[in-house]
Amino acid sequence: MPKPTLNTGTLVWCGEHWINALNEDGGDQPTAWFSLFHTRYSEAGEGNTLQLVIPSAGIRTVCSDNPNLGRWVADRFLSQSSVKTPDATIESGIFQRHGSINDAPSWTIEWAGHRIDARWAVTEAPVISYGPFGSDAEYFTVLFFTMESTLELDGQALSGQPYPRDIWEKTIGGKRSSSLIAVNESLIHPRPET
Repeated sequence: MPKPTLNTGTLVWCGEHWINALNEDGGDQPTAWFSLFHTRYSEAGEGNTLQLVIPSAGIRTVCSDNPNLGRWVADRFLSQSSVKTPDATIESGIFQRHGSINDAPSWTIEWAGHRIDARWAVTEAPVISYGPFGSDAEYFTVLFFTMESTLELDGQALSGQPYPRDIWEKTIGGKRSSSLIAVNESLIHPRPET
């Protein structure tokens, strides 16, 4: 019977990455960007960190329920994002998850007198991927893409819809939706070859 392959690399991060990016003018850039890292393991501990950019509302924020983790996620992941928030301070946030992956998944986050509600309707089969992601990183991930997601800011629906992005062409191939849920995601630094 075949045995699982052991990975001798170093686990850097594992958790979920929830993205809800909307565009209202048919372009290839978001007019509303929601990027939430639900961290289960990292050197900065567990918790949630949200990067939220809504230019029409003057919002460019990063909030977290674990300030150390918020800074770590900002340095490790948000600095590499296609949407930049380099001057954002880490604000305190309250995070609530509702539903399940296959039944109306959503997040509600409250911070600094605001509330954002993000919802996804998952209708596509998951994409399962693992292997190198550049020369110094390996990933395992299960990706649920959807063209059906919404955002509400302080009770008001934001206009726009998910749109195709080409950032996946070099890894898993094709244009894929700007809205997705990545679960069971693990970032591993491979062991240097000797």
